Amino acid sequence: MALLIPSNRPSLRTDAGLYREIDVLDRLQQSLPDSFEIFHSIEWHSIDKGGDRHGEVDLVILGPAGNILLMEVKAGKVILRNGGMFKLYSSQERERDVGQQCRVQYSAMVNRLKEAGLRTRVTNCLVLPDYAIVDSHVVAIPRERIIDAGDYDNLGTRVQEILASGHGDADRDALRHFLKGEFRVSTNLSVLRDQIQGVTHQLADGLATWAPRIQSPSGVMRIQATAGSGKTQLALRLLEEAAAQTQSALYVCYNRSLADHMIAIAPPRALVSSFHELCVDHYRRRHEEPDFASPGIFERITNAYLTDSETFAPRFDVVIVDEAQDIEPGWMASLLPQLKDDGRLYVLEDDDQRLYDRAGFDLSGAVTMTCRDNYRSPQSICQVINAFSLAERSVVSRSPYRGEYPGFHKYGSGKDVVDTTADVAKELLARGFGIADIVVLTGHGRSKSVLLNSERIGPHTTRRFTGAFTKNSDPIWTEGDLLVESVFRFKGQSAPAVILSEVDFAELSSLEKRKLFVGMTRAQMAVEIVVSDTAESVFAALLAG
Repeated sequence: MALLIPSNRPSLRTDAGLYREIDVLDRLQQSLPDSFEIFHSIEWHSIDKGGDRHGEVDLVILGPAGNILLMEVKAGKVILRNGGMFKLYSSQERERDVGQQCRVQYSAMVNRLKEAGLRTRVTNCLVLPDYAIVDSHVVAIPRERIIDAGDYDNLGTRVQEILASGHGDADRDALRHFLKGEFRVSTNLSVLRDQIQGVTHQLADGLATWAPRIQSPSGVMRIQATAGSGKTQLALRLLEEAAAQTQSALYVCYNRSLADHMIAIAPPRALVSSFHELCVDHYRRRHEEPDFASPGIFERITNAYLTDSETFAPRFDVVIVDEAQDIEPGWMASLLPQLKDDGRLYVLEDDDQRLYDRAGFDLSGAVTMTCRDNYRSPQSICQVINAFSLAERSVVSRSPYRGEYPGFHKYGSGKDVVDTTADVAKELLARGFGIADIVVLTGHGRSKSVLLNSERIGPHTTRRFTGAFTKNSDPIWTEGDLLVESVFRFKGQSAPAVILSEVDFAELSSLEKRKLFVGMTRAQMAVEIVVSDTAESVFAALLAG
């Protein structure tokens, strides 16, 4: 598969031309070998007779022999007249001479390469994916340099044939640097972040679109979907639809931080809560104000809820149980009586994210839907997840962003993990990430973690959960710039860049695999892993086969 530079597709617009360009990109990336590199949305600037001329080449393909192919894509119909080729972009615009456009692009590229002292063979071609040239005579562009609708399925083969003739005298690294630098295709990370988040949201919306349409005679849907597949979007869509139909809805998850996140985005009409907070609210109403300083208070509160659930009346049209792999059978049983007879139950789960030793449960009459598609994690991260077998079954990467492979950074003992983590944060900042884009995750709990008890990591103050609650049972956080969380508490959430730190084990057990899986799949763009000496040896042995 060819290398795409930048690794993200262009921003989504509504015009057919851009969608065709994306289709061409995908076809070329899949059909060309990895010795080819595809640069897209290339800006050029040239001086002609003392005046500035600007333009854009749709695609530039760097072949393995160091020669270059300029590719112009014209979607829809073109006009052939007197040997020329013209394109009308809208009823308000005049015709544009396609042949002249290709010649200007060619001259601009050749001149810039010459100025840079780079000698290579440059050719160009025109792709007409929606138009077939039959018997018309084209003078403006050589026929053998036109790939029309009739030959569009052979796009990759035609490109290889064109680039097979000739050899570039310039060094490929120099050409690559030229194309990246001179034509400014290096990515602005803040723009790329917004593009990836927008495109990922649109791609992952499939689960939220189709799952509500599937009918279950029992009213029970069990959705077993991997990380990044769109479970949160599905839950939000179900809550929004229930609110629009003035139906009562309950959303329950295990993780308090995920519940707080959902509260911020869900319709106010819906009841959104972690399971234990649901128990606390019930205890206040039915029994007394809980004393959170009392030993075993949460166990007593939970037991009271489970006992009282036998008398609960059905009151919800829709019940959504998220993170169901972390929900105990007794907890699930306490929620079922609250669903109306004609209500709908949605159970969202992923066994690869099971971080607690919970027994499973059965749901009679449930229709099960599975999804292994990950739209959030970059392709390179999914490849590492599959290489280390961190999931029971391979994850299918559906992200448009290729990204970079995670870096591994070794730390020694004690406070050295703080310094190493600080160095990694510094590297991410140098790459263009903002401090708000970065989250530090640890596989340890607060009692064992050095990071969760550190006021600073390098020059940055840390924002972390203290383990304490207000009288209203709201979590108390420190004030700081850099978010530090445990893998356990950050499930269901994501960030552009993740530092997975304090990774320390002598054996890659099932639990350690799941912790790594959860931590790595939180990242939308980049993951860096800070490992102990022992863990590094385990990874090295796995890579050695």
